[in-house]
Amino acid sequence: MLPEATAALRRAVETVRAQIPKGELTLASVERLLKAAEAVFAEPEPVVRTAAIKPSPQVTKRQEERRKWAKIAKQNEREAQSPPTGTD
Repeated sequence: MLPEATAALRRAVETVRAQIPKGELTLASVERLLKAAEAVFAEPEPVVRTAAIKPSPQVTKRQEERRKWAKIAKQNEREAQSPPTGTD
């Protein structure tokens, strides 16, 4: 991927992410994101990668949070499905 295309894609993603919680998401920002993505993915993929890319600490933290909440959700589901023991 070209660094310029990747940087443009990251900027577009950040713009969209910032707009979503505020309810300001616009059609134009989504179109910019899609165009940037198309530009990045239109680039030929390198034939050989020399090393795996280590995820950023932020990505790692998000993954850990997702796992934690998934575990909590499963536990809550199990508790909701089990019959009450009557030992209140």
